Amino acid sequence: MSGGPGSGGLVVPKEMQRLIDKPGFLSVPQGGQRLRVLYRESSIKFNPSLLSDFAMMIFIGALEPIKEAVEQGKAPDLSGTETGYKYGYAAMSIFGAQRLANDPRCDHVGTLKHLLERSAPPDVPDVVGYTALHHACMGHPRADMARILLEHGADPNKQDRFGSVPLIGAFQNESMDAIEVLMEHGARLDIPDADGYTPDSFFIRCGPRVTAVVQKWKRKRAGESKPLDEKVCVVCGKGDGPLKWCAKCHKIWYCSKECQRSDWPVHKKTCVSHDTASTVTLKPVYDDGVTNLVPLADLSRSVLGHPVQKPPARNARGSHVPRIPPGQTKSMIIKVQVPLMPGFDEFMVYDKKRDFVCRIKKQDNPEAYRRVEQVVRSQGVGGAKAYFSAEMKKPDELIVKVSEVLPEQTF
Repeated sequence: MSGGPGSGGLVVPKEMQRLIDKPGFLSVPQGGQRLRVLYRESSIKFNPSLLSDFAMMIFIGALEPIKEAVEQGKAPDLSGTETGYKYGYAAMSIFGAQRLANDPRCDHVGTLKHLLERSAPPDVPDVVGYTALHHACMGHPRADMARILLEHGADPNKQDRFGSVPLIGAFQNESMDAIEVLMEHGARLDIPDADGYTPDSFFIRCGPRVTAVVQKWKRKRAGESKPLDEKVCVVCGKGDGPLKWCAKCHKIWYCSKECQRSDWPVHKKTCVSHDTASTVTLKPVYDDGVTNLVPLADLSRSVLGHPVQKPPARNARGSHVPRIPPGQTKSMIIKVQVPLMPGFDEFMVYDKKRDFVCRIKKQDNPEAYRRVEQVVRSQGVGGAKAYFSAEMKKPDELIVKVSEVLPEQTF
């Protein structure tokens, strides 16, 4: 049974209803995961042609007819819901935007703004507690519409029936824009779901891009910052053009010589060069030992059916010898991944563009290896990876600035 006109093709099966009727948040042992599966399987039957006329106008983003219906009193109660899933009207505009994003005739952003301005509540929960904000962070995230919801009073910390907040959906779908807007509007990282997982304990599993933006916001909220937190000129904030590092310390960006000169009186107090006291020298090994640099988070997303950005082919390459013109120095930010399992005496090193990919063996660099590993274990992400400024004058000599761990990067 798929429901009749006005149902949107959605009905709640008996097993699903039994789980919905349970009180409180649902953990996995209490049927939470089963409810997620049933919700997803039944939602495939969503049929816009079976929506009410007003809900259909919202779904297609027909702003002018919506305004006319609201102004003439022909619209239903905007705090109400439709379909067997009890979707609110704000959520209906999100669904349309996600499915009809490329149709220029649709004005879903204008539709959402108008509904909210006419007192449609932004936080109407559906049968599993998903609000419009939850939906804006799922599937094909719409951070622009998430911002509109938040600006009109949506709760960034609203929990669904599983105890999850919208931030979790943004993490799972690797929506950097949605994470940014949620954090900007006060999304908390300490709210546990029904299984005891908080966003703070979960984000690190979602890949380097998510980790980088969350760690940046954690520092910002603590009133702290790190060089390279954002790729912008430290003086004027410009980030849409070519930027250059400070040639001495490689940890700060400038857009012009004028900005660099104006900042030097301040920057010189913390500018530390790649000298022997701040660096170690490692001998790279280029062979087939490096086999997979694709984040495990991407593999997990694929298995769970979440959208995954297709990485460039270079991201799957193994060892790669960098090209360094004679007499020049290659300056870069590198990622060092130390082994998680005991008994492995080597670690991987690579840069963002994979112009340089190698292994470092402990037997070739005993003292330098131990020093790098110690820094990564004590200061890196999860004690397993860290980012450093580095330079090379020749492929068999990597100079790593271990005196300072850089902020988490997006690779």
